[in-house]
Amino acid sequence: MGGGEAPDEGNERIGKKGTCRGDNRKDGTQNLHPQKRTGRRPAKTPDGEDAYEELIGFIARFCKVLNPVFSRIENLRDPKKCLYDGRTFLWTFILGFFVRMGSRNAMDARRCDENFSDAVHKLSQQDWWIDNEKRTTPCSLSVCNYLEKGCTSVLEQSLVEMMSYMIRLKLFAYARLRGLFVIAVDATKQEKIRCCKWKGNRANRYVLEAKLITPWGNAYSLMSVPLKPWHEGDEKEKQDSEYHGFLRLAPKLKEAFPHLGICILGDGLYACTPLMKLCDSYHWKYIFTFKEGRTPKAYAEAQELMKLNPSDSGDLVRHDKRGKRIVCGTVSWAKGVEISRGIKEGYSFNVVKVDENDNNGSAYNGQFATSFEIEDVKQADAIGMWGRRRWGIESSFHVEKHGGYNLEHNFCNNSRVSRNIYLLMQIAHNLWQLFNRGCLLPLQKHEKYRNMTHIKWVELLYFMILKKGIPLAIDEMPQRYVSREFLRL
Repeated sequence: MGGGEAPDEGNERIGKKGTCRGDNRKDGTQNLHPQKRTGRRPAKTPDGEDAYEELIGFIARFCKVLNPVFSRIENLRDPKKCLYDGRTFLWTFILGFFVRMGSRNAMDARRCDENFSDAVHKLSQQDWWIDNEKRTTPCSLSVCNYLEKGCTSVLEQSLVEMMSYMIRLKLFAYARLRGLFVIAVDATKQEKIRCCKWKGNRANRYVLEAKLITPWGNAYSLMSVPLKPWHEGDEKEKQDSEYHGFLRLAPKLKEAFPHLGICILGDGLYACTPLMKLCDSYHWKYIFTFKEGRTPKAYAEAQELMKLNPSDSGDLVRHDKRGKRIVCGTVSWAKGVEISRGIKEGYSFNVVKVDENDNNGSAYNGQFATSFEIEDVKQADAIGMWGRRRWGIESSFHVEKHGGYNLEHNFCNNSRVSRNIYLLMQIAHNLWQLFNRGCLLPLQKHEKYRNMTHIKWVELLYFMILKKGIPLAIDEMPQRYVSREFLRL
């Protein structure tokens, strides 16, 4: 039944009553907690209002670029029976992908939200609606029905127009190699076909994508072509599919950008005489991964030339975070490596070999075939660095598959609709990459906000769209300046 408090024993942090040391509590014990804030003060939480204003001003600029292109789609519908403009169908999916909804079901769940619907209508510049009716967005099935009518060429052109606009704004001024824009080409799985009679890879849809690569890690989609699927485990058929895909993609790329200086990045599949000559015929440069298995004789010749010319090599120099100079390997090159394909006329190119240790990061060993002239270590190192940046297109595919866009998800089993949805996804991804780099990062630096992942920024912006919609028409919105501060390495 003892109800009294026992004396404190063995607790040296609690002082005795009446002590004069430090600040005392009312009960006489000593307060040993800090009297002022210690450590680093936490950065501010990002303000959704500021980010929302940046988004509205940014996207208004590109609505004026994309909507005139979208209007070229032939309207075969009866206007008296149509509740939505054609552009409204397209912006329903573009905005859905932009805020990472990732599925048609998620887009349909918000079709009756008045603010979200108002945002879609403002972006599509649909300035009319039925009196005394709540605004809605079209259901995803209606969007698919619209996309089935045949608007693929217009959506492909919209990607070209958008990227041409970005290039004219000189947003990629620091993303060039010797004055050329670097475009990586690679294939990826688009989706799995439901209820397909084929098994394995033949039940999938594949696409060959061309993306503009930047040193800061972004990869912007320019255009793409569908690929014919191949049998499971047939590596030769897989290579032939991608090979012939590039033969179809290259003329389209040249037609869309006839005067643009281009350097093509590709994996070891592209290091062959026909594709190298194709690049030369279009006055393009190229950097291809160079492996022994693709061209064994040319590979052996390149190694022999490097041994015979030790002067064509040098130290690989990097700088750490403090700017300290670090020697972390060697770079060497061979000129005039010959390759042939059973024809009398041969073809020659140059090879760069990179041997990097882990003194300033992870180790790397690789070789690249290129049409660039190489005169010194600096030029060889630049080719090696850009050759390794081909991985940017792989990172882009990874984000599209696992970062909320849900690439590889079957949005529609119809091949034409699926193709058009893929193009809308690429438009949304391009917009997000530029908005993040040109608007969010400068805002974060200026306001000293704490760092947030892309997904958290998207969630914040999505919340603001649902809360406020878009208050003004596109023509009335002040356009935001796209900063080039972070559009560099």
